[in-house]
Amino acid sequence: MSALTAQLDDGQLALMTTMAEPYLKKGQWPVWHYVEAQLDRQGLDAASVLKSLPSVGSPLIGQRSYGLAWYDRNQLADDSRPVLTVAAGLHVPQLERVFGDLLITILQYLIKHQQAITPSPDKVEKAYVTSDDIRRDFSAATPEFLGALPGIFRHEPVLRSGYSTWGTSNGWRFELNRELAKYRNVSNLSEYVSKVTEILLEEQLLFEATHSLTQQNIIVGAPEGLAPTASPTVTFPFYVNAGLIEELEQKQGQTTWSLDKLLQLLRELNDCYAEDHVYACHALVRAVIDHVPPILGANSFESAVSNYKWTRTDKKYMTRLLEFKNQADDVLHRRIRPSKDVIAMHDLLPFGAYLNALLRECIDKL
Repeated sequence: MSALTAQLDDGQLALMTTMAEPYLKKGQWPVWHYVEAQLDRQGLDAASVLKSLPSVGSPLIGQRSYGLAWYDRNQLADDSRPVLTVAAGLHVPQLERVFGDLLITILQYLIKHQQAITPSPDKVEKAYVTSDDIRRDFSAATPEFLGALPGIFRHEPVLRSGYSTWGTSNGWRFELNRELAKYRNVSNLSEYVSKVTEILLEEQLLFEATHSLTQQNIIVGAPEGLAPTASPTVTFPFYVNAGLIEELEQKQGQTTWSLDKLLQLLRELNDCYAEDHVYACHALVRAVIDHVPPILGANSFESAVSNYKWTRTDKKYMTRLLEFKNQADDVLHRRIRPSKDVIAMHDLLPFGAYLNALLRECIDKL
Protein backbone atom coordinates (compact mmCIF):
# COMPACT_ATOMS: atom_id res chain seq x y z
CA MET A 1 0.00 0.00 0.00
CA SER A 2 1.26 3.49 -0.85
CA ALA A 3 2.04 5.88 1.99
CA LEU A 4 -0.15 8.35 0.09
CA THR A 5 -3.23 6.20 0.61
CA ALA A 6 -2.70 5.54 4.34
CA GLN A 7 -5.30 6.95 6.72
CA LEU A 8 -4.61 10.52 7.81
CA ASP A 9 -5.09 11.95 11.28
CA ASP A 10 -7.66 14.65 12.11
CA GLY A 11 -5.12 17.47 11.91
CA GLN A 12 -3.94 16.47 8.45
CA LEU A 13 -7.52 16.21 7.19
CA ALA A 14 -8.35 19.59 8.71
CA LEU A 15 -5.40 21.19 6.91
CA MET A 16 -6.31 19.68 3.56
CA THR A 17 -9.98 20.62 3.89
CA THR A 18 -9.01 24.19 4.83
CA MET A 19 -6.85 24.44 1.70
CA ALA A 20 -9.40 22.76 -0.56
CA GLU A 21 -12.47 24.84 0.29
CA PRO A 22 -11.27 28.17 -1.22
CA TYR A 23 -9.89 26.33 -4.25
CA LEU A 24 -13.20 24.63 -4.92
CA LYS A 25 -15.03 27.95 -4.67
CA LYS A 26 -12.65 30.22 -6.61
CA GLY A 27 -10.20 27.96 -8.45
CA GLN A 28 -7.24 29.37 -6.50
CA TRP A 29 -5.37 27.97 -3.50
CA PRO A 30 -5.47 30.16 -0.38
CA VAL A 31 -2.47 32.11 0.88
CA TRP A 32 -0.56 30.44 3.69
CA HIS A 33 -1.48 33.23 6.14
CA TYR A 34 -5.15 32.21 5.81
CA VAL A 35 -4.39 28.53 6.33
CA GLU A 36 -2.33 29.22 9.45
CA ALA A 37 -5.04 31.44 10.93
CA GLN A 38 -7.74 28.84 10.30
CA LEU A 39 -5.73 26.05 11.89
CA ASP A 40 -4.70 28.26 14.82
CA ARG A 41 -8.39 28.39 15.75
CA GLN A 42 -8.37 24.60 15.97
CA GLY A 43 -5.24 24.55 18.11
CA LEU A 44 -3.08 23.20 15.27
CA ASP A 45 0.33 24.31 13.99
CA ALA A 46 -0.26 24.48 10.24
CA ALA A 47 3.42 24.27 9.25
CA SER A 48 4.02 21.14 11.32
CA VAL A 49 0.88 19.50 9.97
CA LEU A 50 1.78 20.36 6.36
CA LYS A 51 5.25 18.88 6.75
CA SER A 52 3.78 15.73 8.30
CA LEU A 53 1.81 14.86 5.16
CA PRO A 54 3.10 11.60 3.64
CA SER A 55 5.21 11.46 0.50
CA VAL A 56 7.01 8.87 -1.60
CA GLY A 57 10.36 8.97 -3.37
CA SER A 58 13.55 10.73 -2.33
CA PRO A 59 14.07 14.41 -1.38
CA LEU A 60 17.74 14.29 -2.43
CA ILE A 61 18.91 16.60 -5.20
CA GLY A 62 18.49 14.87 -8.54
CA GLN A 63 15.77 12.52 -7.25
CA ARG A 64 12.00 12.77 -7.56
CA SER A 65 9.46 12.80 -4.76
CA TYR A 66 5.69 13.23 -4.61
CA GLY A 67 3.31 13.91 -1.77
CA LEU A 68 -0.18 15.14 -0.98
CA ALA A 69 0.97 18.77 -1.12
CA TRP A 70 3.41 20.85 -3.15
CA TYR A 71 5.09 23.74 -1.36
CA ASP A 72 8.41 25.50 -0.87
CA ARG A 73 10.04 23.57 1.97
CA ASN A 74 12.73 26.22 2.37
CA GLN A 75 10.37 29.13 2.99
CA LEU A 76 6.67 29.06 3.89
CA ALA A 77 6.00 32.76 3.37
CA ASP A 78 2.68 34.29 4.47
CA ASP A 79 1.76 35.08 0.86
CA SER A 80 2.83 31.73 -0.58
CA ARG A 81 0.15 29.37 -1.88
CA PRO A 82 0.84 25.69 -1.12
CA VAL A 83 -0.97 23.35 -3.49
CA LEU A 84 -2.70 20.02 -2.91
CA THR A 85 -1.78 17.46 -5.52
CA VAL A 86 -4.12 15.13 -7.36
CA ALA A 87 -3.33 12.42 -4.77
CA ALA A 88 -5.05 14.53 -2.12
CA GLY A 89 -8.32 13.64 -3.84
CA LEU A 90 -8.09 10.22 -2.18
CA HIS A 91 -8.64 11.94 1.18
CA VAL A 92 -10.85 14.92 0.27
CA PRO A 93 -13.94 13.65 -1.62
CA GLN A 94 -14.72 17.04 -3.16
CA LEU A 95 -11.26 17.14 -4.74
CA GLU A 96 -11.54 13.59 -6.03
CA ARG A 97 -14.57 14.60 -8.06
CA VAL A 98 -12.62 17.50 -9.56
CA PHE A 99 -9.12 16.06 -9.87
CA GLY A 100 -9.76 12.35 -10.37
CA ASP A 101 -11.84 12.42 -13.54
CA LEU A 102 -9.87 15.37 -14.90
CA LEU A 103 -6.50 13.70 -14.48
CA ILE A 104 -7.57 10.38 -16.00
CA THR A 105 -9.25 12.13 -18.94
CA ILE A 106 -6.14 14.16 -19.72
CA LEU A 107 -3.75 11.24 -19.17
CA GLN A 108 -5.67 9.02 -21.57
CA TYR A 109 -5.82 11.85 -24.11
CA LEU A 110 -2.04 12.39 -23.94
CA ILE A 111 -1.29 8.67 -24.09
CA LYS A 112 -3.51 8.29 -27.16
CA HIS A 113 -1.62 11.07 -28.95
CA GLN A 114 1.78 9.75 -27.84
CA GLN A 115 1.01 6.26 -29.16
CA ALA A 116 -0.18 7.70 -32.49
CA ILE A 117 3.21 9.28 -33.22
CA THR A 118 5.11 7.81 -36.17
CA PRO A 119 8.81 8.44 -35.43
CA SER A 120 11.29 9.30 -38.16
CA PRO A 121 14.23 6.91 -38.69
CA ASP A 122 16.44 9.84 -39.66
CA LYS A 123 15.92 12.51 -37.02
CA VAL A 124 14.35 13.28 -33.66
CA GLU A 125 11.04 15.07 -34.05
CA LYS A 126 9.35 16.30 -30.90
CA ALA A 127 5.58 16.20 -30.66
CA TYR A 128 3.34 18.36 -28.51
CA VAL A 129 -0.20 18.76 -27.27
CA THR A 130 -1.12 22.39 -26.68
CA SER A 131 -3.77 24.28 -24.76
CA ASP A 132 -5.33 25.10 -28.14
CA ASP A 133 -5.65 21.36 -28.86
CA ILE A 134 -7.41 20.84 -25.52
CA ARG A 135 -9.86 23.68 -26.15
CA ARG A 136 -10.63 22.28 -29.60
CA ASP A 137 -10.98 18.62 -28.62
CA PHE A 138 -12.83 19.34 -25.36
CA SER A 139 -15.12 22.05 -26.68
CA ALA A 140 -17.70 21.32 -23.97
CA ALA A 141 -15.14 21.63 -21.16
CA THR A 142 -16.01 24.08 -18.40
CA PRO A 143 -13.79 27.04 -17.50
CA GLU A 144 -13.04 25.21 -14.23
CA PHE A 145 -11.74 22.21 -16.21
CA LEU A 146 -9.45 24.35 -18.36
CA GLY A 147 -8.34 26.50 -15.44
CA ALA A 148 -7.28 23.50 -13.34
CA LEU A 149 -5.07 21.98 -16.03
CA PRO A 150 -1.90 24.12 -15.66
CA GLY A 151 -1.72 23.38 -11.93
CA ILE A 152 -2.07 19.65 -12.56
CA PHE A 153 0.65 19.73 -15.21
CA ARG A 154 3.05 21.61 -12.93
CA HIS A 155 2.64 19.39 -9.86
CA GLU A 156 2.28 15.81 -11.10
CA PRO A 157 5.48 13.79 -11.72
CA VAL A 158 4.38 12.28 -15.03
CA LEU A 159 3.38 15.67 -16.45
CA ARG A 160 5.71 18.24 -14.90
CA SER A 161 8.82 17.71 -17.02
CA GLY A 162 6.97 18.05 -20.33
CA TYR A 163 4.99 21.18 -19.47
CA SER A 164 5.93 24.72 -20.52
CA THR A 165 4.20 28.02 -21.23
CA TRP A 166 3.60 28.65 -24.91
CA GLY A 167 1.94 30.98 -27.36
CA THR A 168 -0.59 33.51 -26.20
CA SER A 169 -1.50 34.55 -22.67
CA ASN A 170 -2.23 31.53 -20.46
CA GLY A 171 -1.21 29.20 -23.28
CA TRP A 172 0.89 26.10 -22.69
CA ARG A 173 2.16 23.00 -24.40
CA PHE A 174 3.15 19.52 -23.28
CA GLU A 175 5.91 17.51 -24.93
CA LEU A 176 4.70 13.95 -25.48
CA ASN A 177 7.22 11.55 -23.96
CA ARG A 178 7.76 7.84 -23.40
CA GLU A 179 7.02 7.99 -19.66
CA LEU A 180 3.34 8.40 -20.48
CA ALA A 181 3.26 4.77 -21.62
CA LYS A 182 3.86 3.62 -18.03
CA TYR A 183 0.38 4.92 -17.18
CA ARG A 184 -1.55 3.40 -20.09
CA ASN A 185 -3.41 0.91 -17.86
CA VAL A 186 -4.38 3.52 -15.25
CA SER A 187 -8.14 4.03 -15.19
CA ASN A 188 -8.84 5.79 -11.88
CA LEU A 189 -7.21 8.00 -9.27
CA SER A 190 -6.26 5.17 -6.93
CA GLU A 191 -4.47 3.30 -9.73
CA TYR A 192 -2.68 6.50 -10.71
CA VAL A 193 -1.35 7.07 -7.18
CA SER A 194 -0.25 3.43 -6.97
CA LYS A 195 1.63 3.75 -10.27
CA VAL A 196 3.37 6.98 -9.21
CA THR A 197 4.39 5.30 -5.95
CA GLU A 198 5.70 2.22 -7.77
CA ILE A 199 7.79 4.29 -10.19
CA LEU A 200 9.28 6.60 -7.57
CA LEU A 201 10.09 3.78 -5.17
CA GLU A 202 11.89 1.92 -7.97
CA GLU A 203 13.89 5.07 -8.72
CA GLN A 204 14.73 5.51 -5.03
CA LEU A 205 15.85 1.90 -4.57
CA LEU A 206 18.00 2.07 -7.70
CA PHE A 207 19.61 5.31 -6.54
CA GLU A 208 20.27 3.96 -3.03
CA ALA A 209 21.78 0.77 -4.42
CA THR A 210 24.02 2.69 -6.82
CA HIS A 211 25.00 5.19 -4.13
CA SER A 212 25.80 2.37 -1.71
CA LEU A 213 28.16 0.76 -4.23
CA THR A 214 29.81 4.11 -4.88
CA GLN A 215 30.35 4.69 -1.17
CA GLN A 216 31.83 1.21 -0.76
CA ASN A 217 34.27 1.92 -3.58
CA ILE A 218 35.25 5.21 -1.98
CA ILE A 219 35.85 3.55 1.38
CA VAL A 220 37.81 0.61 -0.06
CA GLY A 221 39.95 2.88 -2.22
CA ALA A 222 40.60 5.51 0.45
CA PRO A 223 44.16 5.83 1.84
CA GLU A 224 44.62 4.42 5.31
CA GLY A 225 43.38 6.78 8.00
CA LEU A 226 41.29 8.89 5.60
CA ALA A 227 37.66 9.26 6.65
CA PRO A 228 35.08 8.01 4.11
CA THR A 229 33.22 10.58 2.06
CA ALA A 230 30.08 11.86 3.82
CA SER A 231 26.66 11.10 2.44
CA PRO A 232 25.11 13.89 0.37
CA THR A 233 23.17 16.57 2.20
CA VAL A 234 19.39 16.27 1.96
CA THR A 235 17.97 19.31 0.22
CA PHE A 236 14.69 20.13 -1.48
CA PRO A 237 14.08 20.83 -5.15
CA PHE A 238 13.34 24.56 -4.99
CA TYR A 239 15.74 27.41 -5.69
CA VAL A 240 13.15 29.98 -6.67
CA ASN A 241 10.30 30.28 -4.20
CA ALA A 242 7.42 28.26 -5.66
CA GLY A 243 4.91 30.83 -4.40
CA LEU A 244 6.62 33.58 -6.41
CA ILE A 245 6.32 31.52 -9.57
CA GLU A 246 2.62 31.01 -8.85
CA GLU A 247 2.18 34.78 -8.41
CA LEU A 248 3.95 35.48 -11.68
CA GLU A 249 1.68 33.04 -13.46
CA GLN A 250 -1.32 34.88 -12.06
CA LYS A 251 0.10 38.17 -13.38
CA GLN A 252 0.27 36.72 -16.89
CA GLY A 253 -2.07 38.70 -19.12
CA GLN A 254 -2.63 41.36 -16.43
CA THR A 255 0.49 43.40 -17.23
CA THR A 256 1.98 45.00 -20.34
CA TRP A 257 5.12 42.88 -19.88
CA SER A 258 5.34 39.44 -21.47
CA LEU A 259 6.22 37.01 -18.68
CA ASP A 260 6.59 33.85 -20.78
CA LYS A 261 10.38 33.85 -20.92
CA LEU A 262 10.81 34.81 -17.26
CA LEU A 263 8.49 32.04 -16.11
CA GLN A 264 10.26 29.48 -18.25
CA LEU A 265 13.69 30.60 -16.98
CA LEU A 266 12.51 30.20 -13.39
CA ARG A 267 10.97 26.77 -13.98
CA GLU A 268 14.12 25.57 -15.73
CA LEU A 269 16.22 26.96 -12.88
CA ASN A 270 14.24 24.98 -10.32
CA ASP A 271 14.45 21.87 -12.50
CA CYS A 272 18.21 22.21 -12.91
CA TYR A 273 18.67 22.88 -9.20
CA ALA A 274 16.67 19.75 -8.38
CA GLU A 275 18.91 17.73 -10.69
CA ASP A 276 22.19 19.23 -9.43
CA HIS A 277 23.11 20.89 -12.75
CA VAL A 278 25.51 23.46 -11.35
CA TYR A 279 26.60 25.17 -14.60
CA ALA A 280 23.08 25.41 -15.99
CA CYS A 281 21.91 26.95 -12.70
CA HIS A 282 24.59 29.63 -12.87
CA ALA A 283 23.69 30.45 -16.46
CA LEU A 284 19.98 30.64 -15.65
CA VAL A 285 20.43 32.88 -12.59
CA ARG A 286 22.55 35.17 -14.73
CA ALA A 287 19.86 35.15 -17.44
CA VAL A 288 17.13 36.07 -14.93
CA ILE A 289 18.96 39.03 -13.41
CA ASP A 290 19.74 40.38 -16.89
CA HIS A 291 16.13 39.84 -18.03
CA VAL A 292 14.11 41.74 -15.40
CA PRO A 293 15.64 45.27 -15.09
CA PRO A 294 13.05 46.93 -17.42
CA ILE A 295 10.34 46.04 -14.89
CA LEU A 296 12.27 48.24 -12.43
CA GLY A 297 12.71 51.05 -14.95
CA ALA A 298 16.35 50.23 -15.72
CA ASN A 299 18.25 49.20 -18.84
CA SER A 300 20.67 46.93 -16.99
CA PHE A 301 20.93 45.16 -13.67
CA GLU A 302 23.86 47.41 -12.72
CA SER A 303 21.63 50.44 -13.25
CA ALA A 304 18.79 48.84 -11.26
CA VAL A 305 21.08 48.13 -8.31
CA SER A 306 22.42 51.71 -8.33
CA ASN A 307 19.29 53.73 -9.02
CA TYR A 308 16.20 51.81 -7.89
CA LYS A 309 14.80 52.71 -4.44
CA TRP A 310 15.50 49.49 -2.54
CA THR A 311 15.01 48.92 1.16
CA ARG A 312 18.27 48.81 3.09
CA THR A 313 18.23 45.00 3.28
CA ASP A 314 17.25 44.50 -0.35
CA LYS A 315 19.98 46.94 -1.43
CA LYS A 316 22.52 44.65 0.27
CA TYR A 317 20.93 41.63 -1.41
CA MET A 318 21.08 43.25 -4.85
CA THR A 319 24.71 44.26 -4.36
CA ARG A 320 25.58 40.64 -3.57
CA LEU A 321 23.55 39.47 -6.55
CA LEU A 322 25.47 41.91 -8.75
CA GLU A 323 28.69 40.39 -7.44
CA PHE A 324 27.33 36.98 -8.47
CA LYS A 325 27.68 38.01 -12.11
CA ASN A 326 31.46 37.58 -11.75
CA GLN A 327 30.89 34.02 -10.59
CA ALA A 328 28.48 33.37 -13.45
CA ASP A 329 30.99 34.84 -15.90
CA ASP A 330 33.55 32.38 -14.54
CA VAL A 331 31.17 29.50 -15.29
CA LEU A 332 30.20 30.79 -18.73
CA HIS A 333 33.49 32.11 -20.07
CA ARG A 334 36.46 30.43 -18.36
CA ARG A 335 38.11 28.31 -21.03
CA ILE A 336 39.25 24.73 -20.71
CA ARG A 337 42.48 24.17 -18.76
CA PRO A 338 44.50 21.26 -17.36
CA SER A 339 43.39 21.83 -13.76
CA LYS A 340 40.03 20.83 -12.33
CA ASP A 341 37.19 23.38 -12.08
CA VAL A 342 36.37 24.60 -8.56
CA ILE A 343 32.77 25.82 -8.98
CA ALA A 344 30.38 23.59 -7.00
CA MET A 345 26.66 23.50 -6.20
CA HIS A 346 27.12 25.00 -2.74
CA ASP A 347 28.62 28.13 -4.35
CA LEU A 348 25.17 28.84 -5.79
CA LEU A 349 23.15 28.41 -2.60
CA PRO A 350 23.74 31.78 -0.85
CA PHE A 351 22.23 33.66 -3.77
CA GLY A 352 18.81 32.01 -3.66
CA ALA A 353 17.44 34.43 -1.07
CA TYR A 354 18.78 37.41 -3.03
CA LEU A 355 17.19 36.25 -6.28
CA ASN A 356 13.86 35.67 -4.52
CA ALA A 357 14.04 39.21 -3.11
CA LEU A 358 14.59 40.56 -6.63
CA LEU A 359 11.61 38.61 -7.95
CA ARG A 360 9.45 39.77 -5.04
CA GLU A 361 10.16 43.38 -5.96
CA CYS A 362 9.51 42.78 -9.65
CA ILE A 363 6.16 41.11 -8.95
CA ASP A 364 5.12 44.00 -6.71
CA LYS A 365 5.92 46.39 -9.56
CA LEU A 366 3.86 44.53 -12.18
